[in-house]
Amino acid sequence: MAGMKVKHHPPALHGEIIELEPELGHGWLEADDGRKVYFQPDSLIWLDWDRLQTGTSLRFREISGEKRPYVAAVTVAERA
Repeated sequence: MAGMKVKHHPPALHGEIIELEPELGHGWLEADDGRKVYFQPDSLIWLDWDRLQTGTSLRFREISGEKRPYVAAVTVAERA
């Protein structure tokens, strides 16, 4: 299969919502490694923005943005 390109996806990470700004349409989560990462409603998969709360555990993929890293493919994480 010469010439075939494989698209690589960033790994799934885990974190917790530490700040929500519903009136501004964004929030911040703290990744398990302690970094603070930006997210917004269009990052969510099968989640209702209005039901999110501080402390909710999330699973996500981090993407490098023009201004800062942000998250995509956000779902609620099942913690053991």
